[in-house]
Amino acid sequence: MGNVEDKLTGPASVSSMDFSNDHQLVALGTMDSYIRVWSLDGKPLKSSLEGEKDLKVNNRKLIGHSGPVYGVSFSDSIANIDRNIYTDAGEKPDTSTKLLLSCSADGQVRLWSLEMWSCLCVYKAHDGPVFRVLWGPHGHYFATAGWDKTVRIFAQDHASAQRILVGHDTSISAITWHPNGTYVFSASDETDKSIRMWSIITGNCVRIFAGHTEYISSLQCAPNGKILASADIGGNIFFWDIDKGSRIKRCRGHGKGGIPSLSFSAESNVLVSGGLDGTVRLWDVELPADPAKANPLAGPLVLPGQQPDGVAVAGDSIAVGGPSDSRSITVGGQAAPAPGTSAAAGGVGAGGGGTGKKKGKEVQITPDQISAFATKKTPVAKVQFTRMNLVVAGGCYDPER
Repeated sequence: MGNVEDKLTGPASVSSMDFSNDHQLVALGTMDSYIRVWSLDGKPLKSSLEGEKDLKVNNRKLIGHSGPVYGVSFSDSIANIDRNIYTDAGEKPDTSTKLLLSCSADGQVRLWSLEMWSCLCVYKAHDGPVFRVLWGPHGHYFATAGWDKTVRIFAQDHASAQRILVGHDTSISAITWHPNGTYVFSASDETDKSIRMWSIITGNCVRIFAGHTEYISSLQCAPNGKILASADIGGNIFFWDIDKGSRIKRCRGHGKGGIPSLSFSAESNVLVSGGLDGTVRLWDVELPADPAKANPLAGPLVLPGQQPDGVAVAGDSIAVGGPSDSRSITVGGQAAPAPGTSAAAGGVGAGGGGTGKKKGKEVQITPDQISAFATKKTPVAKVQFTRMNLVVAGGCYDPER
């Protein structure tokens, strides 16, 4: 059981990470059983508690679990506009995230208020550790997955699961929702290594995607609902045609160690991946992995402000942390190379195929890689495309790298 999560956690005691969709908050789950929430801009966190109106802190510690916190998930939110478009409604509406879900080795799923900074509800359903928790695309419903080989669907206002999805042979290592909210995908670890697509309405398995030969570390469904991406600890990223149930292509570029996070752009044509090898990589979803099949007239996809040949950027972005924590958490958003920067140290390949050396080993990079952004000593735990197609990435600084 411990070995399962060791493949995903990376350095120090950080075991999970999530950004709020308005990119105001970041949450970390730790192996020390607590959760810490930071404001990304360093401004004081809001509180509805009477005695805390004048409290100015940029981070909070949430205590309640009695085991390592393997997953955290923010409820939906969106960045508010500067002006109030509702002229007759007084103040502009609050669109910030209000809730946080967490799951733990103690078998519990907890719902936390980000206004009262306390636990609102404890969901006890899984037999054994709960490895993954994720809000549904429309809120209210969320999915959990765990050591007991099941995926469970909860409604926020019910203490017991509304659906129990059974079919995997070993414990669940990754989950994601279909954007229409009626399907969930789950991946199983160790001997199973299959990905299953479940109908929330019937509770039945409607697709099985087989092809991975190593532990599957992350899943992500494209916003257009047509493509599923999966990644494993061998550095492979597979794209799947959901309708046909078949594999489209395999991408290579990451070193071994696992790819804990994937995220699609709003148009579903670019995928970003974050790896424990310390790199963030961008992939052209539509370009074939085999160069012989690529259209010679179509040039590589270039993001706004980016060099056409792709550039790797070295260095970690922003460190945010509270006075009570000795560790610094590295987070940052990077959409294009910073002015004056060139290829990163460490031999990380960028764009157009080739090889990248990582600790003396060569990794063949498929031609559908657009760019690679390297950190110095930070395994990447979470990547996320914003609605404006910027990339936010974060991880825990590892001085031993």
